[in-house]
Amino acid sequence: MTFAFDLISDLHINTWDSFDWTGQATSPYCVVAGDVCRDRTTLVETLTHLGECYPGGVFYIDGNDEHSYYLEDLGNSYKELYNKIKNIPNVVYLQDNVVVINGVAFLATNGWWCYDFDSNLELDQTVEWYRAKNNISFDAAMSINGVAYHDAAYFINSVSKLQTHQEVKAIVLISHTLPAARLIDHDIELVDTWRFNCMGNRHLEEVLEEDTEHNIKTWCFGHYHKSVDRDFGGIRYVNNCRGRGDTDYCQSTYYPKRIEIDF
Repeated sequence: MTFAFDLISDLHINTWDSFDWTGQATSPYCVVAGDVCRDRTTLVETLTHLGECYPGGVFYIDGNDEHSYYLEDLGNSYKELYNKIKNIPNVVYLQDNVVVINGVAFLATNGWWCYDFDSNLELDQTVEWYRAKNNISFDAAMSINGVAYHDAAYFINSVSKLQTHQEVKAIVLISHTLPAARLIDHDIELVDTWRFNCMGNRHLEEVLEEDTEHNIKTWCFGHYHKSVDRDFGGIRYVNNCRGRGDTDYCQSTYYPKRIEIDF
């Protein structure tokens, strides 16, 4: 059996002149892997528009950009985000909410980072770099570390439970940040920089140990504004980031990436 959905992420709406997805859909379903917009009014408008474009449903997970103005209190930020988007037609917020369609389970979390993506870089110095870059407190910077470990645990527990779910024949994992450093260790502009340590959460991939039925077929992610579509251990790791319009790392002409799951 084959199941298809569109993958988009990192729209960064505030850095582009406009966004119109009318007629772009290639399937009834869409995965949005975070970083839609910092402004939540625009976020709601964009997700509402996408919900109109995908009659089957839009499966959304937040990125770090959605929390940029709320980093001093991530817990409250998540509560407010949920309340903003919970009633948007055809849009499902996937945090703490697994969706199963035609035997395919969609499981998602932001992922964040633990500041240790590259074990050769000093964690403390990365924390200080990020704190200064975003003008936030040390406690706020370290709270990200706690959320990252929570997200990894959520993935592990959820995949473990899905192993005995009779309807689940395939699992699609979605994280905003990257699950493995090997996906970007070729990027000379990131290697040996503090930013590299904030690109992903290496603890997310511990979830693979729970996949005893080998149902994980695809891992979708965002956050990295260059193309990745690679196979490791029979799992496809893929992104489709639009990127910021005010940088060189973006797609000025942007389309959905159609993902097909065979099982």
